[in-house]
Amino acid sequence: MPLHHASNLLTVLIWAHVWFWFGLSVLILLNCFINLFFFRKPRVSIVPNDELPFISVLVPARNEEKVIEACVRSLLQQNYPNFEVIVLDDNSEDLTYDILCRLRDQDYRLRVLVGAQLPEGWYGKPHACWQMAKAATGEYLLFTDADCFFSPDALLFAVGGMAGSNSDVVSLMPDYVAETIWEKLTIPLLVVIPLAFLPFALVRGTSSPTFAAANGAFIFLSKQHYFEVDGHRAVKQELTEDIKFSQLVKRLGLSLSYMDGKNVYKVRMYTSINELWVGFTRILMPAFDSLGYCILGIFLTINLFILPPALAAYGYLTGQAWAPISAAAYLCAVATRLIIAIAFDRDNPLMAPLNPVNWLIAFVVACGSIHRNLSGNAEWKGRRYKAGSGR
Repeated sequence: MPLHHASNLLTVLIWAHVWFWFGLSVLILLNCFINLFFFRKPRVSIVPNDELPFISVLVPARNEEKVIEACVRSLLQQNYPNFEVIVLDDNSEDLTYDILCRLRDQDYRLRVLVGAQLPEGWYGKPHACWQMAKAATGEYLLFTDADCFFSPDALLFAVGGMAGSNSDVVSLMPDYVAETIWEKLTIPLLVVIPLAFLPFALVRGTSSPTFAAANGAFIFLSKQHYFEVDGHRAVKQELTEDIKFSQLVKRLGLSLSYMDGKNVYKVRMYTSINELWVGFTRILMPAFDSLGYCILGIFLTINLFILPPALAAYGYLTGQAWAPISAAAYLCAVATRLIIAIAFDRDNPLMAPLNPVNWLIAFVVACGSIHRNLSGNAEWKGRRYKAGSGR
């Protein structure tokens, strides 16, 4: 092929590339804007106290001595008349059980269970949740995590969210707490990903499991529906059991709402760079269902968020006519972050220009997750999980 023909072909490919990814960036920005109208906040229930259902709040706890007391105390301080808190100590190796026993002696509404040994074919959290659900006496179940802290009206929000959305299952996105620089560079993506990529109108509005989302720190449903879908036993060997559970309930015909729980509860997931690395590399690849989808996600990340500012800088320096298009793609990503930061109050606006840095870190984590899961080194809370083993 003559040199000038090859040069022309390369120019065409570059133009096609920058226009395609700019168009996709615009669609993501538009979806984020539309989500302003569909990512709703629940309202507290206004049902008389004697008509409110009895709720069992279920908290799995393994080596949670640093956070379990604050979590349990916030739950026991609920402005709700009929509830119990069940915490299952999942073979902790620290003082979790001792703390729970002390709290139980102070409030009869707290029940402390000792978890059975993890059986073959189960992962830790699903097994703990399944045991607690079988022991629960409530008409409704709220599954949460030990590192959460709840507002006094959290249970009223749960009931009100279910009634207001007319859904069988309600899950709320927490207010994520990020204190260190590494948290601030990674944790906001847990909000950006669903608000940018997921059409929230289709979560409640369709029966397709493709448009399903949930956060395992707040899943609320009736006990009847839980056992109808076989609960956590149906996702017993999943590291991202909350996502798989949300897909399951929609696949089996139940309705699902994923709502804004910013004023309902908060969570600080990880407190150090080591915890961030171990936690996210454990769950990122499993969240994609397969290696192929994870690689596709990495490809999208690179082209949507990492390459545009680099291409724009190169284009401007070398006088390329397509440089403004790459710059516009970068600005679309920044605008998406600004909507999430300002309209949803879910991010720091000053972090928006650093969007490529956030996604570059996510790219490194994704590669680490692929390596960790394929090599069978997905470890959490002292347990190592290998695909298909349940251990």
